[in-house]
Amino acid sequence: MSVYPRNMSTFLNRMTNYNKNNVKMTVLGTPTANDGDVIQVDLPTNSIVDLSSLAWSFQVAYTGAAGKPDGTTVDGKVTFPLNAESIISRLAVEVNGQTLVNLQNYNQLYHALLYMTATQDYQHQRRVAQSNVAGGDANGTTLQSDSAAAAAVTETRRHVIDTWLGFLGSAKPMFIDTSLLGNVRISITLAGADIIGLTSAATSTVFTRSYVVSDQAFSMDVVSIGDGFYDSMVDQMLASGAPIEIPFKNYFSFNGNLISGEVPFTVASQSIDRLWAVIRANSFSDAAASNADKLVLLDNAGSSDIVKATPAAFTYLSNGHSNFAFRINNTNYPQWTSTNKDDWWQHTKLALGDQGNMLAGSFVNNTTSYVHNFFVYACQLEHHAGNDERFVSGIDTRGSAAQCYFTASGGNSGNACTTTVFAECSSSLKIYAGKVLEIVQ
Repeated sequence: MSVYPRNMSTFLNRMTNYNKNNVKMTVLGTPTANDGDVIQVDLPTNSIVDLSSLAWSFQVAYTGAAGKPDGTTVDGKVTFPLNAESIISRLAVEVNGQTLVNLQNYNQLYHALLYMTATQDYQHQRRVAQSNVAGGDANGTTLQSDSAAAAAVTETRRHVIDTWLGFLGSAKPMFIDTSLLGNVRISITLAGADIIGLTSAATSTVFTRSYVVSDQAFSMDVVSIGDGFYDSMVDQMLASGAPIEIPFKNYFSFNGNLISGEVPFTVASQSIDRLWAVIRANSFSDAAASNADKLVLLDNAGSSDIVKATPAAFTYLSNGHSNFAFRINNTNYPQWTSTNKDDWWQHTKLALGDQGNMLAGSFVNNTTSYVHNFFVYACQLEHHAGNDERFVSGIDTRGSAAQCYFTASGGNSGNACTTTVFAECSSSLKIYAGKVLEIVQ
């Protein structure tokens, strides 16, 4: 037996009769969808699929008119979503008829994670296929068009979404044998048209907006292993009565008004790993307003070399609140609160495991833009593990759901806002013989 360290050796592991190819999946029903519609697709059956390769390719035509519809000559501007993921309101995954994931407010959560974790290199990379960023200069602006004399303007873009939250993006292993599961269906509910911002200088302005998704398809890698070893290994495990367990991250969302001082929510889970909170002004969805601020400039625009403004639909702000904390069964997390923006930022980066990480990234480049454009507050409750280690180490609230609150003091009561809290949990899919499934939340 070799006693040399592994990193001083050269290994060649041969896999016989192995084949991997990328296949295209057609959406169910009509290939065209409007805002608010549901798009569904089934994963390949009786196949080993690589979830990490799942991609959704589509064309989207955004349309908006920012003036009066009575023919009055009114000029305005139409602001289109910055990120392609903006159009996903809900993502659900059903396995053999059972709901595995039902992720509400998907686009809000995706923006929160993107704002807090995306490096500059990744932000530049996203401009190719996921972002609506106009201009070739260093400071790109969110895509925006003039609506002259109440005329509708349309921008048509192509996107490919290939990163996912929940089961599709965090299941371990990422290779899933659908022959053990039965039918796996993905349902995407499109967001409303209020993700498109409109601005006009006139009073009593009625806005119109919509978008259409077309020319769409899904794709992913499918693997075949023909030596029989994989099949015999799986059969032996299932025959012993032991399940194949697939852990994944799951998210539950709750809405409330933080002006009252707290947003209550209830979670029943085997492990609450992390809690997130974002605050968004209700005015983003106004369809009749004058001088509505639908494009929020970063306070130090020149210091950002990626974007210098955020669409109102995904502008997160502290709204004058301070002393943020989460409370679970009368225990505060963290135990102390602060009025300092630097502390809120440090708490959130600590929750992500990014404290002191020189390779970590974010959209934030100063505390002012943090509280006005990218405000996200997070708290970690699980054991921090590196690499691909998985521990179920968060707060267990099964049996009796925990009474939870997101709390803060102060706030601008003149600016109506909605606070959305996300509970990030460790869930498990257990697969038994005969396609018997158990979902542990």
